[in-house]
Amino acid sequence: MNRPRDPWIRPAAKGESEAPVRLFCLPYAGGGATVFRDWLRDRDLGRRVEVLAVQLPGRGNRIAEPAFDDARLLAKELTGVLAPYLDRPYGIYGHSMGGLAGLALARELARSPGLRQPAGLFVGASVAPGSVRPQAVWRGSDAELTEWLRRTGGTPASVLAKPALLELLLPALRADLALVAGYRRQPSEELAVPIRGFAGASDLLTPSGAMRGWAAETAAGFTLSQVPGGHFFLAESSRAVLEAITGQLLAADGPGRVR
Repeated sequence: MNRPRDPWIRPAAKGESEAPVRLFCLPYAGGGATVFRDWLRDRDLGRRVEVLAVQLPGRGNRIAEPAFDDARLLAKELTGVLAPYLDRPYGIYGHSMGGLAGLALARELARSPGLRQPAGLFVGASVAPGSVRPQAVWRGSDAELTEWLRRTGGTPASVLAKPALLELLLPALRADLALVAGYRRQPSEELAVPIRGFAGASDLLTPSGAMRGWAAETAAGFTLSQVPGGHFFLAESSRAVLEAITGQLLAADGPGRVR
């Protein structure tokens, strides 16, 4: 049976997957669902885990829509969007900014009676919430923001060389960076969901030490793995990370809690 087209969700293929678990993926600042294209194309692991990449407003085919600049508002919206997909065990993966968005989503799900809770929250190259030091780069000029993109290294030179394309992409990036800068939590918001972090061995933006604070976000345990690559380590370690996540989801006890 084919699903109706959902602007928020990019599945690997049309139709219903028979994989026993699902993984919802949230991109880094300025990124779209194509960040996870290698995971979407992995047919072998696709039989064990259904990867569903989230296409946020303000990018890709949704570029005309305003991007969210508030993690809690985004989490509320996503909870409603994902509710029909929570009929089997699942996890949430967020890369960099996506890690904070994933945490906000997990907390919103915990406040939603009747919804299955995630079997795990997975964060890659994401500074622990308690260690985030808001930067004002998102308030800067287009030139300053473009130079920041150049330094972080996640944007192809072919994109940076096209002002007209950058003009389309920068509003979503500004919103994403504002989302990170404005994220706040209450000390009592500890999750009952295990968190696993992945740090790039050569990541200068988010070294492994900057991720250890994620342990304070959960009462269910935190583990941290180091993988080859820098801040955008999915280019080098895509398969290894997805295998690790899939194994943990399949090994999770029970079908997920329903409250």
